[in-house]
Amino acid sequence: MAGPLQGRTIIRAAPSATTRYPHVSPWPCRRIGKQDERTMSKKNMMPEPWNDWVDEWSADMRLRSLSENTINLRRYQIGAFARHTGKHPGEVTASDIRKWLGRKGLGNAAKRGDRCMFSMFYGWAQRNGKRFDNPVEGMPTIKREQRKKRAAPEQAVLIGRDSSDPRTRLIIMLAADAGLRRAEIAQVRGDDLIDDELGWSLIVHGKGGKDRIVPLSDELAREIRRRGPGWLFPGEKGCDHICGDTVYRLVKDATGYPPHSLRRRFATAAYITSNGNVMAIKELLGHESLATTQGYITVSGRMLRTVIEQARGYEARGTGDG
Repeated sequence: MAGPLQGRTIIRAAPSATTRYPHVSPWPCRRIGKQDERTMSKKNMMPEPWNDWVDEWSADMRLRSLSENTINLRRYQIGAFARHTGKHPGEVTASDIRKWLGRKGLGNAAKRGDRCMFSMFYGWAQRNGKRFDNPVEGMPTIKREQRKKRAAPEQAVLIGRDSSDPRTRLIIMLAADAGLRRAEIAQVRGDDLIDDELGWSLIVHGKGGKDRIVPLSDELAREIRRRGPGWLFPGEKGCDHICGDTVYRLVKDATGYPPHSLRRRFATAAYITSNGNVMAIKELLGHESLATTQGYITVSGRMLRTVIEQARGYEARGTGDG
């Protein structure tokens, strides 16, 4: 089966970040809760009775090719619980987990994330003979919030494009015009440009080490080429490139909206201009699920009004039956 790069001419093509720099996390510096990765890496973050279990669990996750970002997140989550409970992992009960999930101030998304972590951790422990039971079994699932998140309005994107800082302007273009995630923007390289008979495209290094091809406008490709090979947004203090938090701050300061709102803006604009080709948008965004892509599309009042007017026009024309 042909791969996504077959038949393409790659300009100074480079492998993904994890291949170039095996010691570097594919999602470095990404914010996880209120802690950064340097804090998370401290040995005193994990109580002694939990160290061996969590290290073995981490090795199992790596064996299953989970990203370092996911592994770090799960370690952070289980570490917070371990410090709170004061129990050995083999002594934790379903009641302990319920109390943790029900603690005051915990949002729905955080509850879902923690429950998923507990299910993974104790499922692993049970499979490997560390526990006879899984305390999460039989625990009710936590429903995903149905709240619709907003796409950034065009006016905000235009204001961001007018930024006097070329770096910020290019970051906004990658989010609003190509739909990249903030961590994907942070690790773009000039080497990742592709030029073929169809035009310019970009190799995007996505979540879970999955690359995808995103076509670019001539304007956006020109801006990337202008910055030359190597990291598009070099980092400071020993980092190869800026982190996702820096991308978030620059976009939010320039537009008033987070980068993901610009990604939703891209999805909505692509939906309108492609006459509703959700499958194509799914590939561009790098989603596994079509339902996830559908959740990114903002249906405006104007779009609904247009549908109503078209429906009324159809009714007025009649079916031709006389």
